[in-house]
Formats: sequence, structure tokens, C-alpha cells
Amino acid sequence: MKKILLICLATMIVGCQKQPEKVNESVEKSFEVSDKKIGKFLDILDDPHADKELQRKVLCTDYPKLYKHEYLPALQKLSQAEPKDKLMNDFKISKDYYSEKLGITCD
Repeated sequence: MKKILLICLATMIVGCQKQPEKVNESVEKSFEVSDKKIGKFLDILDDPHADKELQRKVLCTDYPKLYKHEYLPALQKLSQAEPKDKLMNDFKISKDYYSEKLGITCD
């Protein structure tokens, strides 16, 4: 009887432990897609032969929109390590760097 009680108690303790959360595959896929798009945007911004109007569009419109509406939400769902304010500050640093490097001022 003691063995049965001990087995039941051990099963309850193990069963009540919090199970690790599975990362939603669609969130992971969304992050990968947006990460690739950002990589392409940065390639355009780093290309000295790229069209200046294209670089302006990427820097002032496409990159910020993608970062804020797709990349950042997916990243936050995947990892709770970095607060949103820090991630937005990192984005601002990146955007300011390219703005200065390329001599582009966004409105």
C-alpha cells in the first residue's frame, strides 16, 4: 500500500511540473522570413552601387515598417530576454548609422 501511495505521489509531482513551452512554428517561420528580408535590406544599404532612391525607401520606409510590425513581435514571442525598449534602441542605432553613412535624412 505504501508503494502504491508513493508511486501516486511521485506521479502527481512529476505531472504537475510545468512543461516547457513549445515555440509556435508559425512564429518561428515569421521570424525567419522577416530576418531574411532585413538581411536583404541591409545588403541594399551596404551596397555602394545601389540606387540612392532605393536606399532612401528602404531606410525610411521598408526597414522601419518591417522591423516594428513583423520582426520585433516575432522576436519577442521567441525570446523574452530583451525588453522592447532595448530592441527599439538597437534599431534606432542601426537606422542612425545608415542615415549618417549614406547621408539620408528621413522625414
